[in-house]
Amino acid sequence: MNFTLRHMRPYSARVALYVLLVVLSVLFTMTTALSVADFLKLLFGTDSDVSVPSVNLVARWLDGLYAWLITFGRRNALLLFSALIFLLYTLKNVFEYLSTIEIAIIRTRVIRDLRNSMFHKAMRLPLSYYDHARKGDVLSRFGSDMVEYEENTLNSIQMLLTAIISMVLYLAMLLYLNVKLTLFVLAMLPIVAFVISGLSRKLKRKSKKVQEMNSYLVSITDETIGGLKVIKSYTAIDFVNRRFRQTNRDYTRQRTAMFRRIYAASPISDFLGNVIVIGILLFGSFLVMGGDHGLTADLFISYVMLFVLMIPPAKELTTAISQIKKGRACSDRIEAFLHEEEEVSGVRSAESGERRTENAPAVELKHVGFSYTEGIPVLKDINLCVPRGTTVALVGASGSGKSTIADLICRFYETTEGEILLSGTPIQQMTLADLRSRIGVVAQDTLLFNDSVSANIAFGCPNATEEQIRQAAMAAQAHDFIMALPDGYHTNLGDGGSLLSGGQRQRISIARALLREPELLILDEATSALDTEAERRLQETLNTILVGRTAIVIAHRLSTVVGADNIVVLDHGEIVEQGTHQELIAHEGRYRELATLQNF
Repeated sequence: MNFTLRHMRPYSARVALYVLLVVLSVLFTMTTALSVADFLKLLFGTDSDVSVPSVNLVARWLDGLYAWLITFGRRNALLLFSALIFLLYTLKNVFEYLSTIEIAIIRTRVIRDLRNSMFHKAMRLPLSYYDHARKGDVLSRFGSDMVEYEENTLNSIQMLLTAIISMVLYLAMLLYLNVKLTLFVLAMLPIVAFVISGLSRKLKRKSKKVQEMNSYLVSITDETIGGLKVIKSYTAIDFVNRRFRQTNRDYTRQRTAMFRRIYAASPISDFLGNVIVIGILLFGSFLVMGGDHGLTADLFISYVMLFVLMIPPAKELTTAISQIKKGRACSDRIEAFLHEEEEVSGVRSAESGERRTENAPAVELKHVGFSYTEGIPVLKDINLCVPRGTTVALVGASGSGKSTIADLICRFYETTEGEILLSGTPIQQMTLADLRSRIGVVAQDTLLFNDSVSANIAFGCPNATEEQIRQAAMAAQAHDFIMALPDGYHTNLGDGGSLLSGGQRQRISIARALLREPELLILDEATSALDTEAERRLQETLNTILVGRTAIVIAHRLSTVVGADNIVVLDHGEIVEQGTHQELIAHEGRYRELATLQNF
C-alpha cells in the first residue's frame, strides 16, 4: 500500500475530489432511502401521523417533508414525491459517474508514471543485472505484473476508498437513527472480519508464486521461439512440449488455488450479511413493539434499507482486501525492480578536468583487474597504453578477456582493481553520458531498429543534419548501396535490418559510430560474422577509416589486424605479448602459434 500511495501522492487533489464526489453520491443515496418513510405514509398513513411528536432530527425532517407534500393532496403528493426521488437518483448517478471518471484518470496516470519509471530504470541498470536476470522475468514485470497490479491493487484501492467512505457515512446515520440497533450490528462485524481475513491470509504468498511461475512461462516461450531452429535440428520438440506443459500445469494449479480463496470471500460475506439482516429485523421489531424511544415503524424500515445499502460496500471492502493481498506480490516485484542498483554515473570534478591534456594517451589501463564472479578473475593486472591516432589490436583465444576490456572502457562493468583513463581523466570521474559520447562502438552483433536508414545512422544524434548523415555513410562506404534502396535514406529497414545483408548492416553500424566523431573507435569482432568476400570488402573500408584515428580493434582473425600499430596478445586474462605483426611473428610466441593455427 505504501508503494501505491507514494505514486498516488502527485494526484492528491484529484483523490480529494474523488472522495468528495463519493460522499455526495452516498448522501443522495441515503436521502432517497430515508424518504421511503414518507412514501409509506403517503400510501397508508393518515393526517394524524403528522401530529406524532419526534425527538429524532431526521424523523422531524421527514415529518416536515411529509407535512409539506400532503398540503398538495395525497395524489399530487405522490407525483411530487416521485419527481423528488427521480431527482435524487439522478444526482446520485451523476456524482457516481464523475467519481468513477476521476479515479480512472488517477489509475491510468499512476500506471503511466510507473511504466515510465520502469523503462527508465531498465535503461539505467548495469549489464551485469541482465547477465543474471531472465529476460522473461523482466518482460513479465512490464506485461502481466503491471496488468495484475492495475486490476488488483489500483482497482481494489478504488473499491476500498468507496467502501470505507460509504460504510462510515451509513454507520454514522445508523448510529444517529438508533444506537442500540447499531451497536448490535457492530458487535457482529468482528466475526465477519475474522472469517474473511482467514480466507485471504495466504493470498500474498500464493500470488507471488503465481507471478514467478508466469514469468518462467514467458521465459520458456521466449527461449523456445528464439531457439526454434536448434530445437528442430535436435528433434527436441517433444521434450520442449513436455517441459512447457508441466510448467503450465503447475501454474494453472497454483492459480486455481488462489482463485478459490478469492471467490470464497463473496458468498461467505453474503451469507454473513444475510444473517445480520435477519438479526436486525428480529431485534429491531422487538424494539419497535416495545415502544423504543425514537424508533417508529416507518423509521425502522428506513433503517433496514440503509443497512441493506451498506451490505454491497461491506462486500466490496472484503473483496478489496483480498485483491490487495493478491496484488501485493505484483507491487513487490515492481518495487524490487525499481530499487535495483543503477550504474554509478560518476561526476567529473574540476581537478579531473585539468588532467585532460593533449599529450596524454587516448586510453590507458593501469593494473586493471576484473571478475564477473567473485574469486574467478577474468582480467589480471592489465597495463595498456593506446596513444592518440594509433590502432591497437587485441587478439587471443575465446575467453581471454578481449571484449571484457572494451566493456570496461565503456563502463558497462566496473573494474575490480586498477583504473582506466581516457585522455588522462579516470573514467570513474566522468559522467556516463560524457564518457560514452566520446566513444564509438561497432559490435559483432549489429542492432538496427525498425526505422529508416537515416534514423538508424542518426541514432543517439537526434540533431544530426541530412548532410552529416550522408558524410558518415560515405565514410563507411555505405552511400552507394543506400541510394540503391527503394527510398534511399528514407527506406525502412524492417525488424533488425532484415532487408540488408550482414556486410551492409555493419556499414550502417560503422556510419552510426562515425557520425558521433568519437575520440576512440572500438571495433569488437566487427567482421567475424561475415563471409570471406564480405569481410574483405568491409576490411578495406575499415583500413581507410582507421587512418589517423584512435582505435581498439578486437579480432579473432589475425589477417584483419596485421596493419595495427600495436597488437596485444591476451591469454587467460593476462597480456603475454605485444608489438607489431612482424615483431610478434619473429618472437615465435603465442601470437605465432595463433597465426600458425589459422594458416596465416
